[in-house]
Parts: sequence; C-alpha cells; structure tokens
Amino acid sequence: MRSRPLQALALLLPALILVACGGGGTTVGGGNEPTAGGTHAAAFDPRDAPLGCILAKGLRAEKDPRQADRLVILPASTGASIAFAATAAEAQGVQLRNEAPGAEVIGPHLLTVGTLADAQLTKVEKCLQAQGRDY
Repeated sequence: MRSRPLQALALLLPALILVACGGGGTTVGGGNEPTAGGTHAAAFDPRDAPLGCILAKGLRAEKDPRQADRLVILPASTGASIAFAATAAEAQGVQLRNEAPGAEVIGPHLLTVGTLADAQLTKVEKCLQAQGRDY
C-alpha cells in the first residue's frame, strides 16, 4: 500500500519534468523568432554558422535572398559565393557533374572563389573547414 506523499509525488513528478523541460513543446532550431503575428519556431539554417564565422573574421557576407542554400561574399562583384549541399558526397557530385564550375568542395560546401584575394580566401576556407568537422 502506498502512502499519500508517494502518490502525490508520483503525480507531481511528470508535471515538474514538463515544466523544467519546457513543456510547451520543442522548437526547430532551438528558439522562436518574432513575427508580425506573434512568434514561430526558428528553423535550422546551415548558413548561420559559416556566416557568423566569416563576419567574425572581418569579411562581409550575406544570405542570398534568392537562394536559400547560398551565401554571397561581399562585395558581390567578386563573384565569390558558398552553396550548401546536404552532404559532402552531394557537394562532390555537384562538382563532378560540373553544376558548379570552378567551385571548391569543402565538406558539404561549394566555394566559388571568384576574385577573392588570397587572404580573404584563406579566412573563408578556414570557416568552412571548421564547419566540415561536424559532417
């Protein structure tokens, strides 16, 4: 026969776990983004980490507003960009099929060098190589 305190604890424990773990459900990407109509789950964007690294190294870059899987190294006139594939093997396939002429494959990234100076190129490559260890 259970005592009343143990029964109460058995009923409270699941509620405490839900509260402690954020019982409101999980969000994709680990956070919420504000919108005009409230908030919505933040989606994972593979461009975020490389973009942050590139900006931290003193270069300028932005997410391509026309392609959800691409970063543009600024100024855009350099022609430098980074395309994102799902896997390193997919990136290699894109390169082998010549769908990204002149692109360098670094993990799941396809880096089109354009006219970047060597010092800039080295910084971008280091950011992509750091990301590549996670794949």
